[in-house]
Amino acid sequence: MVKKLLIAVVLSSLVSGPAMAINASFREQLIRSGCNQQTEMDGSCDVHKTKAENQKSAELNNFLRDSVRGQKVDAAYSALEGYGFKNTQPLTWIKGKQKVILKIDNADVVTSATVAH
Repeated sequence: MVKKLLIAVVLSSLVSGPAMAINASFREQLIRSGCNQQTEMDGSCDVHKTKAENQKSAELNNFLRDSVRGQKVDAAYSALEGYGFKNTQPLTWIKGKQKVILKIDNADVVTSATVAH
């Protein structure tokens, strides 16, 4: 009985290898992009972009969170203009290659400011 148990333990240790959460190429993407698994999963960081591109995107998202979302329309529009955005069509703001789309509720408060790619 002990012999069978010992053989089973040895065989199972040979068959099972170390568990790796990510592979080497994904690890390199994370390093290059400045992302970690959490930020990649929640969508706040893109592993296909560089650290600089992700930093720029994070700055814009922080600005939108702090100065646009939850604000009255006039204050949000003023903040977007101050950040260099131009209102090209209703609820759409553009600055270079960056595009922000707003959603507004019945009380004229910005409920959503989404970066469109």
